[in-house]
Amino acid sequence: MERTGGQFSLLEATRTVARGGELDAKLDALAEHVRQASGASAAMIYLLDPVTNVLLPAAQAGLDPSALDSGEAVGLEDEDELVARVVRERRALTTADGATGSLVLTRLGLAPEGLVALPLVAADEAGGEEAEGALLAAFSGSPPDIQGPEDTLTAMADLCAVAIRNARLQHALLERADWMDRLASTDTLTGLANRGTLLRMLELEIARAARQGTQLSLVIFDVDGFAQLNERAGASVGDDVLRLVASTLADQVRLVDTIGRLGPDEFGLIAPGGGGAIVARRVQEAAASIEAAGQRVSLSAGAALLPEKGGSSEELLAAASAALVEAKSHGEGQLTGNGRQ
Repeated sequence: MERTGGQFSLLEATRTVARGGELDAKLDALAEHVRQASGASAAMIYLLDPVTNVLLPAAQAGLDPSALDSGEAVGLEDEDELVARVVRERRALTTADGATGSLVLTRLGLAPEGLVALPLVAADEAGGEEAEGALLAAFSGSPPDIQGPEDTLTAMADLCAVAIRNARLQHALLERADWMDRLASTDTLTGLANRGTLLRMLELEIARAARQGTQLSLVIFDVDGFAQLNERAGASVGDDVLRLVASTLADQVRLVDTIGRLGPDEFGLIAPGGGGAIVARRVQEAAASIEAAGQRVSLSAGAALLPEKGGSSEELLAAASAALVEAKSHGEGQLTGNGRQ
């Protein structure tokens, strides 16, 4: 069976949507298929930004390559723009219906005799219809009949809507996957790495230090009197203190360091090199400016150095924990380990 040019272009457009690839490239190809299938002199595809309620020109065919740069966003309430009206009314319109034209094309120096605009509508997850944008086709003569049974423009608009909807769903899935990944690796209260993530980073840093033959510092901080603070002032004040301590850690450590929450009131610092105790002291001094429930916050800290205190994460953790216990035995705000006391 021999296909017409419109049928062939519609078939190719279907393949364009079915194949993978970036949305920009797909819309460029679809705009060209629209032009070829309908006999239009030019075609433009608009994306609807649901937050700002504007239509943004995203692809074109038959126009100067700079048309998208020149094309302005169209407000959804703009009474002078055909594409805005079709999205509001969710129905196709032509200039033959007495509808207004396109100021965007006018600004580009074009005055086509006929215009067809169609809303790009796709079904959402609940089965409702969601507007994704608009398709505008310009003709040198009268616009074609878009109510006919073999209208290719309506089919092309459906394909454009599906391509945009699929791209947005894929973007949403990627964002959700990224969020889930961050949730799995982040302590929700402080925003720092959680214990599992910090321990994995410790393993990686130990392996790196072993390859390079360099030192690695591990420091464990403990908020002095945290249990008593919680009992006296309440859990919400305790949570605020933990967040402030986390922020102080983030502000004081180096870019090469890794920080995280190890326990209810314990934080860990992984510092490449032998300067972990120096960084720890800086953190302690900065944390002393935190005040909660009428008293200053202080941090005790224990430090351990690789390879002096061991070559595995278990050995470093044990050494740093022992140093922390020793530090707390000397009073609040003390630091032991790495030759410091």
